[in-house]
Amino acid sequence: MNHLSVDDKLLLADLALSQKYAKELVQSELMEIELGLREAKNDRVKKLNDLLVILHKTGY
Repeated sequence: MNHLSVDDKLLLADLALSQKYAKELVQSELMEIELGLREAKNDRVKKLNDLLVILHKTGY
């Protein structure tokens, strides 16, 4: 199984930010957790919520 390199992950993150998809990705993840479609620990949910706030404040 091939894994993404750190550079690949950074490029993907940059694309998500530059194309304004980052907020949508985080919102989608939170919705799936809320609907019970994905499991997540409380610390991940908090980090996702914090990230969403940052994305809103910075215009992403």
